[in-house]
Amino acid sequence: MISLQNLNRAVCDLYRQALERAGVDAPLLAEDVSAPIVRPSGKVELEDGADARLLSSGRERTVTFRLYYFAADRERPKLENLAVRQALGETFLDGITVEGLYLGIDEGLSFAVTDGVLAATLDLTLTEPIPEAEAEPMESLVYREGT
Repeated sequence: MISLQNLNRAVCDLYRQALERAGVDAPLLAEDVSAPIVRPSGKVELEDGADARLLSSGRERTVTFRLYYFAADRERPKLENLAVRQALGETFLDGITVEGLYLGIDEGLSFAVTDGVLAATLDLTLTEPIPEAEAEPMESLVYREGT
């Protein structure tokens, strides 16, 4: 089973690679909403998700990440946002590998720009088997009709 901490770490590592690929010198900052925004910078937020049991042998978890990019020039962010958007698309194109397990991105990344801030949304669905509990094997049932 993939831990959410390791999944978050893998997404952050890929985001750092995308920022380097875009040619921007921007660190990833922690999710501290009370501090002023440092520009340029990136931020990764883990949004709401779901965790459900599938029958008796599986588990399905959904996870949404939002990747924010705050351009250096607040008044003219377009070119910087385009470079980061392209780099994110290229970096996440082949999915994510976590704990040796490949995770494809079904719907890809979706992008929006609000007040000059680029936001990329990444939705993941993890389907994992649940190991069966150790139990005694069932005995064979022999059915004899008419006795």
